[in-house]
Amino acid sequence: MTGNGSLGRIRTVVFDWDDTLRTNDPHAHPFFCDYVEAMLKPLDAETRRAAQLWEHRYWATSPDLLNDFVAHEEMSEMFWLNYSRRHLLALGLSEQEAEPLAPAAHAHMRENYKPANRLHPHTLETLEHLRAEGYALGVITNRSRAIYSDMHQLGLDLHFDFYLTGGQLGAYKPQREIFEKLLNFIRQPANEVLYVGDNYYADVLGARNAGLPAVLLNWSGLYADLDCPSIQSLSELAEVLQLESVS
Repeated sequence: MTGNGSLGRIRTVVFDWDDTLRTNDPHAHPFFCDYVEAMLKPLDAETRRAAQLWEHRYWATSPDLLNDFVAHEEMSEMFWLNYSRRHLLALGLSEQEAEPLAPAAHAHMRENYKPANRLHPHTLETLEHLRAEGYALGVITNRSRAIYSDMHQLGLDLHFDFYLTGGQLGAYKPQREIFEKLLNFIRQPANEVLYVGDNYYADVLGARNAGLPAVLLNWSGLYADLDCPSIQSLSELAEVLQLESVS
């Protein structure tokens, strides 16, 4: 556990969904990078890391994402083709390299990327422990559609008091509005609600902007030099909640 900040009397713990409670196996980013390596050139660890940070910024309701939703039907073939091009550029390819490779990379992901829906390690035992300790538990995700079927498949639906999506609330992280709507829904002050997520730009900055304390699940070691409390495993969350301050 690392980071700076302090936690007061927390009554409710709210989690991000994707890459926090559940994940794709295999993860999309290394799967994409492996294809680029096979087709074009080796990618060192820092190049992969920089591109994954770009992904986190992009999906945090970035201007580029919003512009792409305007230019292309949301989550359409053209959207994902354009996303492959952006991903290649984030990996350091030139426009001349990315343009011809993007269709093939997109086709590779569409035809070969068939991930399994998995729980993150220590998810169930962490939720059971927090419930036994008396915390209310919830989920807020930037997905546009309901996540009940995924939660039911993973056996998580009965562990939560609520699970909400950006589509239901009409706002998306890191927008302050999504967290304000959460607080209105559960009728609690911000300082009594802890938010836990894996994306610093969407989860930590978004929660902070609305006055909620936040913990980053830095499970892959993606982030360095953090200015917030962080954990590498959900199993560490109980320790964070036991501390009046985190340093």
